[in-house]
Amino acid sequence: MLKASEPQNLSYPLAKVDATVTAPNLLFVRDHFSEPDVSLDTWKLRIEGKVEHPYAIGFADLVEMPSKRVEAVLECAGNAANGSAVSNGVWEGVPLASLLEAARPLSDATIVLLEGADSGSLLQDAQPFPYSQVVPITKCMEISSLVAFKYNNLTLPKRNGFPARALFPGWYGMDSVKWLRRMVVLRAGEQKTVFQRSGMNRLYNRITESNGALRTTRLSMVQVKSAIAWPTDGLKLPSGHYAVWGFAWSGNNPVRKLSISVDGGKAWNAAKIEPQADHHSWVRWSYAWDAKPGDYALMSRAADAGGNEQPVKRDPARKDGYELNWCMPIHCSVR
Repeated sequence: MLKASEPQNLSYPLAKVDATVTAPNLLFVRDHFSEPDVSLDTWKLRIEGKVEHPYAIGFADLVEMPSKRVEAVLECAGNAANGSAVSNGVWEGVPLASLLEAARPLSDATIVLLEGADSGSLLQDAQPFPYSQVVPITKCMEISSLVAFKYNNLTLPKRNGFPARALFPGWYGMDSVKWLRRMVVLRAGEQKTVFQRSGMNRLYNRITESNGALRTTRLSMVQVKSAIAWPTDGLKLPSGHYAVWGFAWSGNNPVRKLSISVDGGKAWNAAKIEPQADHHSWVRWSYAWDAKPGDYALMSRAADAGGNEQPVKRDPARKDGYELNWCMPIHCSVR
Protein backbone atom coordinates (compact mmCIF):
# COMPACT_ATOMS: atom_id res chain seq x y z
CA MET A 1 0.00 0.00 0.00
CA LEU A 2 1.34 3.42 -0.94
CA LYS A 3 1.12 6.02 1.81
CA ALA A 4 -0.50 9.37 1.19
CA SER A 5 1.48 12.59 1.48
CA GLU A 6 0.77 16.29 1.35
CA PRO A 7 0.38 17.85 -2.12
CA GLN A 8 3.79 18.40 -3.68
CA ASN A 9 5.14 21.18 -5.88
CA LEU A 10 8.61 20.12 -6.96
CA SER A 11 10.89 21.07 -9.83
CA TYR A 12 14.63 20.88 -10.34
CA PRO A 13 17.19 23.08 -12.13
CA LEU A 14 17.39 22.20 -15.81
CA ALA A 15 21.18 22.34 -15.50
CA LYS A 16 20.95 19.02 -13.61
CA VAL A 17 19.64 17.29 -16.75
CA ASP A 18 22.94 15.99 -18.14
CA ALA A 19 21.32 14.08 -21.03
CA THR A 20 18.41 14.65 -23.37
CA VAL A 21 16.01 12.84 -21.03
CA THR A 22 15.12 13.82 -17.47
CA ALA A 23 16.06 11.25 -14.84
CA PRO A 24 13.07 9.90 -12.84
CA ASN A 25 14.30 11.54 -9.62
CA LEU A 26 14.31 14.93 -11.42
CA LEU A 27 10.84 14.58 -12.96
CA PHE A 28 8.83 17.60 -11.84
CA VAL A 29 5.78 17.13 -9.61
CA ARG A 30 2.58 19.18 -9.44
CA ASP A 31 -0.20 17.92 -7.16
CA HIS A 32 -3.61 19.46 -6.61
CA PHE A 33 -4.43 17.11 -3.74
CA SER A 34 -2.61 14.68 -1.47
CA GLU A 35 -1.03 11.65 -3.07
CA PRO A 36 -3.59 8.83 -2.80
CA ASP A 37 -3.26 5.41 -1.23
CA VAL A 38 -3.15 2.97 -4.14
CA SER A 39 -3.07 -0.80 -3.85
CA LEU A 40 -1.59 -2.40 -6.94
CA ASP A 41 -3.49 -5.62 -6.18
CA THR A 42 -6.89 -3.92 -6.28
CA TRP A 43 -6.26 -1.06 -8.75
CA LYS A 44 -8.48 -1.12 -11.80
CA LEU A 45 -9.13 1.27 -14.65
CA ARG A 46 -12.82 1.54 -15.53
CA ILE A 47 -14.02 2.59 -18.99
CA GLU A 48 -17.70 3.49 -18.98
CA GLY A 49 -20.29 6.05 -20.05
CA LYS A 50 -21.62 6.24 -23.59
CA VAL A 51 -20.11 2.95 -24.68
CA GLU A 52 -21.56 -0.38 -25.77
CA HIS A 53 -19.25 -2.43 -23.58
CA PRO A 54 -18.24 -0.84 -20.26
CA TYR A 55 -15.47 -2.77 -18.52
CA ALA A 56 -12.62 -2.59 -16.01
CA ILE A 57 -9.02 -3.71 -16.47
CA GLY A 58 -6.46 -4.53 -13.79
CA PHE A 59 -2.76 -3.72 -13.86
CA ALA A 60 -1.61 -7.25 -14.76
CA ASP A 61 -3.86 -7.28 -17.82
CA LEU A 62 -2.96 -3.71 -18.77
CA VAL A 63 0.78 -4.41 -18.97
CA GLU A 64 0.13 -7.49 -21.10
CA MET A 65 -1.55 -5.42 -23.81
CA PRO A 66 0.45 -4.19 -26.84
CA SER A 67 2.27 -1.06 -25.71
CA LYS A 68 3.87 1.97 -27.33
CA ARG A 69 6.86 4.14 -26.39
CA VAL A 70 7.07 7.85 -27.04
CA GLU A 71 9.67 10.43 -26.03
CA ALA A 72 7.76 13.50 -25.00
CA VAL A 73 7.86 16.69 -22.98
CA LEU A 74 5.53 17.11 -20.02
CA GLU A 75 5.12 20.75 -18.98
CA CYS A 76 2.99 22.38 -16.30
CA ALA A 77 0.60 24.93 -17.84
CA GLY A 78 1.76 27.45 -15.22
CA ASN A 79 5.48 26.83 -15.73
CA ALA A 80 7.23 30.19 -15.48
CA ALA A 81 9.06 31.76 -18.40
CA ASN A 82 12.47 30.05 -18.30
CA GLY A 83 11.02 27.85 -15.53
CA SER A 84 11.89 24.25 -14.68
CA ALA A 85 8.41 22.71 -14.24
CA VAL A 86 9.04 20.74 -17.41
CA SER A 87 10.54 17.30 -18.05
CA ASN A 88 11.31 15.12 -21.05
CA GLY A 89 11.47 11.36 -21.08
CA VAL A 90 10.53 8.09 -22.72
CA TRP A 91 7.03 7.05 -21.70
CA GLU A 92 5.61 3.59 -22.27
CA GLY A 93 2.00 2.51 -22.05
CA VAL A 94 -1.10 1.26 -23.80
CA PRO A 95 -2.63 3.57 -26.42
CA LEU A 96 -5.83 5.11 -25.08
CA ALA A 97 -7.38 4.29 -28.45
CA SER A 98 -6.98 0.54 -27.79
CA LEU A 99 -8.76 0.80 -24.44
CA LEU A 100 -11.57 2.98 -25.80
CA GLU A 101 -12.08 0.87 -28.91
CA ALA A 102 -12.58 -2.20 -26.72
CA ALA A 103 -15.44 -0.36 -25.00
CA ARG A 104 -16.97 0.65 -28.37
CA PRO A 105 -17.94 4.33 -27.88
CA LEU A 106 -21.31 5.37 -29.30
CA SER A 107 -21.24 7.27 -32.58
CA ASP A 108 -22.17 10.61 -30.96
CA ALA A 109 -19.52 10.42 -28.22
CA THR A 110 -17.24 13.47 -28.33
CA ILE A 111 -15.41 13.84 -25.00
CA VAL A 112 -13.81 11.71 -22.30
CA LEU A 113 -13.73 12.56 -18.61
CA LEU A 114 -10.57 11.22 -16.96
CA GLU A 115 -10.60 10.75 -13.20
CA GLY A 116 -7.70 10.16 -10.82
CA ALA A 117 -7.58 8.43 -7.45
CA ASP A 118 -6.60 11.67 -5.67
CA SER A 119 -9.35 13.92 -4.32
CA GLY A 120 -9.82 17.17 -2.43
CA SER A 121 -11.56 20.53 -2.38
CA LEU A 122 -10.67 23.27 -4.85
CA LEU A 123 -13.36 25.64 -3.61
CA GLN A 124 -13.69 26.95 -0.06
CA ASP A 125 -16.15 24.98 2.08
CA ALA A 126 -16.86 22.61 -0.83
CA GLN A 127 -17.07 18.85 -0.58
CA PRO A 128 -14.06 16.91 -1.90
CA PHE A 129 -14.12 15.59 -5.46
CA PRO A 130 -11.70 13.38 -7.40
CA TYR A 131 -9.25 15.18 -9.65
CA SER A 132 -10.64 15.11 -13.18
CA GLN A 133 -10.18 16.61 -16.63
CA VAL A 134 -12.12 16.41 -19.88
CA VAL A 135 -10.38 15.75 -23.20
CA PRO A 136 -11.85 15.51 -26.73
CA ILE A 137 -12.21 11.91 -27.83
CA THR A 138 -10.29 12.79 -31.00
CA LYS A 139 -7.22 13.57 -28.86
CA CYS A 140 -7.69 10.36 -26.90
CA MET A 141 -7.74 8.37 -30.13
CA GLU A 142 -4.39 9.73 -31.35
CA ILE A 143 -1.79 6.97 -31.47
CA SER A 144 0.60 8.83 -29.12
CA SER A 145 -2.01 9.29 -26.35
CA LEU A 146 -1.27 6.67 -23.69
CA VAL A 147 -2.19 5.15 -20.39
CA ALA A 148 1.44 5.15 -19.30
CA PHE A 149 2.95 2.79 -16.72
CA LYS A 150 6.69 3.21 -17.42
CA TYR A 151 9.08 6.15 -17.60
CA ASN A 152 12.60 5.78 -19.00
CA ASN A 153 12.20 1.97 -18.95
CA LEU A 154 11.39 1.96 -15.23
CA THR A 155 8.16 1.65 -13.31
CA LEU A 156 6.36 4.98 -13.22
CA PRO A 157 7.36 6.84 -10.00
CA LYS A 158 4.48 6.76 -7.50
CA ARG A 159 4.51 10.54 -7.06
CA ASN A 160 4.13 10.87 -10.84
CA GLY A 161 1.09 8.64 -11.09
CA PHE A 162 1.94 4.99 -10.39
CA PRO A 163 0.50 2.55 -11.26
CA ALA A 164 -0.75 4.31 -14.40
CA ARG A 165 -1.48 7.79 -15.68
CA ALA A 166 -2.80 9.40 -18.82
CA LEU A 167 -0.26 10.98 -21.15
CA PHE A 168 -1.17 13.40 -23.94
CA PRO A 169 2.07 14.37 -25.73
CA GLY A 170 1.96 17.93 -27.01
CA TRP A 171 -0.60 19.06 -24.43
CA TYR A 172 -0.04 20.67 -21.06
CA GLY A 173 0.35 18.38 -18.08
CA MET A 174 -2.97 19.00 -16.29
CA ASP A 175 -4.80 16.72 -18.75
CA SER A 176 -2.34 13.85 -18.22
CA VAL A 177 -4.27 12.69 -15.14
CA LYS A 178 -2.17 10.83 -12.56
CA TRP A 179 -3.28 7.71 -10.66
CA LEU A 180 -5.85 7.21 -13.39
CA ARG A 181 -8.79 5.03 -12.34
CA ARG A 182 -11.78 5.95 -14.53
CA MET A 183 -12.56 7.15 -18.05
CA VAL A 184 -16.14 8.22 -18.77
CA VAL A 185 -17.15 8.67 -22.41
CA LEU A 186 -19.65 11.51 -22.87
CA ARG A 187 -21.71 13.18 -25.57
CA ALA A 188 -21.30 16.84 -26.55
CA GLY A 189 -23.05 19.08 -24.04
CA GLU A 190 -23.56 16.27 -21.55
CA GLN A 191 -23.21 17.27 -17.90
CA LYS A 192 -19.64 16.66 -16.70
CA THR A 193 -20.71 16.50 -13.04
CA VAL A 194 -17.40 15.80 -11.25
CA PHE A 195 -15.47 18.23 -13.45
CA GLN A 196 -17.92 21.11 -13.04
CA ARG A 197 -19.04 20.66 -9.45
CA SER A 198 -15.43 20.46 -8.26
CA GLY A 199 -14.61 23.82 -9.89
CA MET A 200 -11.95 22.29 -12.13
CA ASN A 201 -13.62 23.93 -15.14
CA ARG A 202 -12.53 27.31 -13.71
CA LEU A 203 -8.85 26.42 -13.95
CA TYR A 204 -6.58 26.05 -16.99
CA ASN A 205 -8.39 28.57 -19.14
CA ARG A 206 -6.84 31.11 -21.49
CA ILE A 207 -8.40 34.52 -20.75
CA THR A 208 -7.89 37.40 -23.16
CA GLU A 209 -9.30 40.92 -23.06
CA SER A 210 -10.36 42.85 -26.16
CA ASN A 211 -12.25 46.16 -26.07
CA GLY A 212 -13.16 45.55 -22.45
CA ALA A 213 -14.62 42.09 -23.10
CA LEU A 214 -13.07 38.89 -21.76
CA ARG A 215 -12.85 35.72 -23.86
CA THR A 216 -12.21 32.35 -22.24
CA THR A 217 -10.91 29.25 -24.04
CA ARG A 218 -9.58 25.97 -22.69
CA LEU A 219 -5.83 25.35 -22.70
CA SER A 220 -4.57 22.36 -24.63
CA MET A 221 -1.49 22.37 -26.87
CA VAL A 222 1.90 23.36 -25.47
CA GLN A 223 3.20 26.65 -26.88
CA VAL A 224 6.64 26.92 -28.46
CA LYS A 225 9.18 27.68 -25.76
CA SER A 226 12.83 27.55 -24.78
CA ALA A 227 14.71 27.79 -21.52
CA ILE A 228 18.31 28.64 -20.67
CA ALA A 229 19.76 25.99 -18.35
CA TRP A 230 23.17 27.69 -18.05
CA PRO A 231 24.15 30.32 -17.07
CA THR A 232 21.74 30.92 -14.22
CA ASP A 233 20.30 34.30 -13.34
CA GLY A 234 22.61 36.58 -11.35
CA LEU A 235 25.78 34.61 -12.11
CA LYS A 236 29.13 36.44 -12.00
CA LEU A 237 31.73 35.12 -14.46
CA PRO A 238 35.33 35.87 -15.37
CA SER A 239 35.80 36.83 -19.01
CA GLY A 240 36.31 33.86 -21.32
CA HIS A 241 34.64 31.43 -23.71
CA TYR A 242 31.48 29.69 -22.52
CA ALA A 243 28.80 27.38 -23.82
CA VAL A 244 25.36 28.81 -23.15
CA TRP A 245 22.89 25.91 -23.32
CA GLY A 246 19.34 24.86 -22.66
CA PHE A 247 16.28 23.16 -24.11
CA ALA A 248 13.48 24.06 -26.53
CA TRP A 249 10.15 22.38 -27.33
CA SER A 250 6.79 22.90 -28.99
CA GLY A 251 3.41 21.22 -28.80
CA ASN A 252 2.99 19.50 -32.13
CA ASN A 253 5.89 20.56 -34.37
CA PRO A 254 9.64 19.94 -34.41
CA VAL A 255 11.85 22.81 -33.26
CA ARG A 256 13.55 24.25 -36.33
CA LYS A 257 15.44 27.31 -35.04
CA LEU A 258 16.95 28.60 -31.81
CA SER A 259 18.30 32.12 -31.52
CA ILE A 260 20.31 33.71 -28.71
CA SER A 261 20.60 37.33 -27.68
CA VAL A 262 23.13 38.59 -25.12
CA ASP A 263 21.88 42.19 -25.14
CA GLY A 264 18.24 41.81 -24.09
CA GLY A 265 16.84 41.14 -27.55
CA LYS A 266 18.48 43.86 -29.64
CA ALA A 267 20.52 41.41 -31.72
CA TRP A 268 20.05 37.68 -32.27
CA ASN A 269 22.46 34.90 -33.30
CA ALA A 270 21.80 31.29 -34.28
CA ALA A 271 22.48 28.57 -31.72
CA LYS A 272 23.38 24.97 -32.50
CA ILE A 273 20.48 22.52 -32.22
CA GLU A 274 21.14 18.86 -31.44
CA PRO A 275 19.06 16.12 -33.13
CA GLN A 276 15.49 15.90 -31.86
CA ALA A 277 14.28 12.40 -30.92
CA ASP A 278 10.60 13.03 -31.63
CA HIS A 279 8.46 16.02 -32.54
CA HIS A 280 6.91 15.76 -29.05
CA SER A 281 10.32 15.75 -27.30
CA TRP A 282 12.49 18.72 -26.45
CA VAL A 283 15.74 19.52 -28.20
CA ARG A 284 19.00 20.50 -26.55
CA TRP A 285 20.78 23.57 -27.94
CA SER A 286 24.05 25.41 -27.28
CA TYR A 287 25.70 28.69 -28.19
CA ALA A 288 29.42 29.53 -28.10
CA TRP A 289 29.73 32.82 -26.20
CA ASP A 290 32.88 34.92 -26.14
CA ALA A 291 32.13 36.75 -22.90
CA LYS A 292 33.95 40.04 -22.50
CA PRO A 293 33.65 42.28 -19.42
CA GLY A 294 30.21 43.83 -19.06
CA ASP A 295 26.64 43.26 -17.92
CA TYR A 296 24.47 40.99 -20.05
CA ALA A 297 20.84 39.99 -20.50
CA LEU A 298 20.77 36.59 -22.22
CA MET A 299 17.62 35.47 -23.99
CA SER A 300 16.74 32.37 -26.02
CA ARG A 301 14.04 32.25 -28.68
CA ALA A 302 12.67 29.12 -30.35
CA ALA A 303 10.72 28.68 -33.59
CA ASP A 304 9.06 25.49 -34.82
CA ALA A 305 8.30 23.92 -38.18
CA GLY A 306 4.72 25.17 -38.03
CA GLY A 307 5.82 28.80 -38.20
CA ASN A 308 5.28 29.46 -34.48
CA GLU A 309 7.88 31.64 -32.78
CA GLN A 310 8.39 32.28 -29.11
CA PRO A 311 7.18 35.81 -28.24
CA VAL A 312 9.74 38.25 -26.89
CA LYS A 313 7.21 39.67 -24.41
CA ARG A 314 3.97 38.53 -22.80
CA ASP A 315 0.83 39.40 -24.74
CA PRO A 316 -0.73 42.32 -22.79
CA ALA A 317 -4.20 41.01 -23.66
CA ARG A 318 -3.64 37.89 -21.53
CA LYS A 319 -5.32 38.01 -18.13
CA ASP A 320 -4.44 34.53 -16.89
CA GLY A 321 -1.33 32.89 -15.47
CA TYR A 322 -0.78 30.17 -18.05
CA GLU A 323 1.27 29.59 -21.24
CA LEU A 324 4.16 31.68 -19.88
CA ASN A 325 6.40 31.21 -22.90
CA TRP A 326 7.90 34.62 -23.57
CA CYS A 327 11.67 35.17 -23.66
CA MET A 328 12.72 35.75 -20.07
CA PRO A 329 16.13 37.49 -19.74
CA ILE A 330 18.90 35.82 -17.72
CA HIS A 331 21.11 38.54 -16.22
CA CYS A 332 24.78 37.93 -15.56
CA SER A 333 27.92 39.97 -15.27
CA VAL A 334 31.39 39.34 -16.67
CA ARG A 335 34.46 40.85 -15.03
